[in-house]
Amino acid sequence: MVMKQERLLNIEGSVNFRELGGYRSHDGRTIKWQKLLRSGDLSRLTKQDVQKLADYGLQYDIDLRSPSEASWLSDRIPQNTIYRSYPVYPIAQNDHSDLPPLSETQTTADYAHPYALMILNPQSQLAFRTLFQDLLANNQPQKSLLFHCAAGKDRTGVAGFLILTALGVPYKTIKQDFVLTNLVYSTLDQEALRQKLQNDKAEKFVNQMNTTFQVQGSTLDVANQAILDNYGDYGHYFTAAMDLSEADLTDLRAIYLE
Repeated sequence: MVMKQERLLNIEGSVNFRELGGYRSHDGRTIKWQKLLRSGDLSRLTKQDVQKLADYGLQYDIDLRSPSEASWLSDRIPQNTIYRSYPVYPIAQNDHSDLPPLSETQTTADYAHPYALMILNPQSQLAFRTLFQDLLANNQPQKSLLFHCAAGKDRTGVAGFLILTALGVPYKTIKQDFVLTNLVYSTLDQEALRQKLQNDKAEKFVNQMNTTFQVQGSTLDVANQAILDNYGDYGHYFTAAMDLSEADLTDLRAIYLE
């Protein structure tokens, strides 16, 4: 039950299950296939789905939902996959997640837009910062890391934005991947969409369809602008908010790029 190298993966019991392999970085390298996965709900995976993920080398399952969400709809994953609960939205500290405690000096301020919150709120930063540590630990060949929320859209979208930015993928490409979620949810024939995303004209097809979702795509611009307005540039954000050194970023790119 080997899965193909394709953008929209054939996981019957999940929603919006996608590969990040193949995206090109600024320096001409590409993200390795079978290393980075993103999705929505994993509670309805079939036995065949679980076996596919085991064969795909799923090493980490990073759950960005709240523990209460996770308890209602528990992930179905291979037995040897490491499960982590890293809730992105601010919740109480006795939340039974896998996050370390927040520093007493940190506060949970209120932000007008949820995408600005996910970039700037200490709880959200802690979740993404801890995710990056697992990304660095996922350094064995053909071992993949999956991150997801409920729909694979907002929390997963911001996580994908941060990861792809750290890997040096251009913002235009990142935004295309972000808006691809809307295309997935608006298409009834998922197999036909999977085929369209495989061919050489996939980028042109996505660009054409993305014009329909211009408003939804602008929400990612809020996250991007929050970094630039509050940290000046991506490098400072990764250093100050994600606690990633230049050596960490170099290691990250060595793990996920080829």
